[in-house]
Amino acid sequence: MPHALIVEDDPNSLSGLSAIVAADGFSVDTAVSLAEARAALSRFIPDVVLIDLNLPDGSGLDLLSHLPAQPDGVLPVIVMTGNATVESAIEGLRHGIWDYLLKPVNIPRLRSLLARIPRPYELTEEVQALRAKLRRLGRFGPMIGRSNAIQHVYDSIERLAPTESAVLIAGEAGAGKEVAARTLHEMSRRRKGPFVVFDCRGFARDTDTDRPLDGILLGQEPGIGAERREPGLFEQAAGGTLFLDEIAELPLAQQETLVRALDSQTYTRAGGANPISLDCRIVATMRKPPREAVNAGVLREDLWLRLDAASVALPPLRERDDDAVLLAEALVDDLNREINASGLATVNKRIGPNLMRECLSYDWPGNVRELHERVRRAYNVSDDIVDTLRADEATTIGGRRVNGGSVQVTVGTPLSDVEDLLIRATLDAVGGTRHRAATLLGISPKTLYNKLQRMKMA
Repeated sequence: MPHALIVEDDPNSLSGLSAIVAADGFSVDTAVSLAEARAALSRFIPDVVLIDLNLPDGSGLDLLSHLPAQPDGVLPVIVMTGNATVESAIEGLRHGIWDYLLKPVNIPRLRSLLARIPRPYELTEEVQALRAKLRRLGRFGPMIGRSNAIQHVYDSIERLAPTESAVLIAGEAGAGKEVAARTLHEMSRRRKGPFVVFDCRGFARDTDTDRPLDGILLGQEPGIGAERREPGLFEQAAGGTLFLDEIAELPLAQQETLVRALDSQTYTRAGGANPISLDCRIVATMRKPPREAVNAGVLREDLWLRLDAASVALPPLRERDDDAVLLAEALVDDLNREINASGLATVNKRIGPNLMRECLSYDWPGNVRELHERVRRAYNVSDDIVDTLRADEATTIGGRRVNGGSVQVTVGTPLSDVEDLLIRATLDAVGGTRHRAATLLGISPKTLYNKLQRMKMA
């Protein structure tokens, strides 16, 4: 039921207005002064405000600066006055009021205005109808796809988003787990809060420091490894979502710390003594099947059971019907917009039928990440029609050349460029599998990961 706040100091007018507004399906709160109205606004957010222009403690327009913001930025305010003038009307409109009513109030006009106030259930129905339409077109927040496999994921996200449950998103490398997590966050009640990303493989890179590893999660009081209080991930994500990528890479001791925090909904900073309320939602991901990780001893079973109660299984791209084509089209559109927005050129590239066939026939071992990388490369070397994923295989760019399974470079090419080209070509050759690429390149997976971070491909 929509809610109205009526601010009127005349008892008879207040009683009559309350009866009319209630008869039109609103719950009603009343106030007889600006002070009472401000107190009421601290308790609830109304759907419409009816306010007398002249009140015992000031002008009704003085309340406008105290009104809460609405999702669409506009809270309907109807000002009532017995002596409206052009000047007062202009002043009110400048402050953003919705409409004026002259006293004595014209009841049919008041009811006409009230009929235009959106009802909560109507907004819910509109949002649901719009979301259903977008889903049919292959759009679900930042996610793209209309296959049955991805529709099941959309269903799970819609079901889990309004809850506060910790969530586990499982799927192959490159399947879009972070995008799914961001979609979950944007559809939740925490969407106005931060979305903090942490790659759990980062813990391995901090083992050589004096900072306690628990301090990364919990924060740290001044002491060993810290000269001042340092916020941890829980504190950085307060009010929002903490995204823990590759949770099985988290050391077991920190997994236990996470379980305790989830169970008690509190935590204590490293070196501290006072418990702090946990005010962030945990969304974790894994590429390895969770049961395998538990059996291998890299994932605590109690943490898995805690997360598996609300889990999302993200399908690989090869099981998503024609979603690869939709993703390719969306990426080309995004690239067009980026170039046009830069003002450097005007482009309107489109994918061709041959690229569509290639998208549908290829099994995409590297999933969405591989598709983005290959379509982006094809876009860069194509004219108006991006018609093949292989457009760059025999193309020379800046003295560098990729041709099938080989890499050719011109003498004088910077070593950093050669290294980047070789890494990209090797990843492409093994379908995005990083461990295989690292083995072929003769480096450790950790070294490869650090290089990919520098290349902004991690």
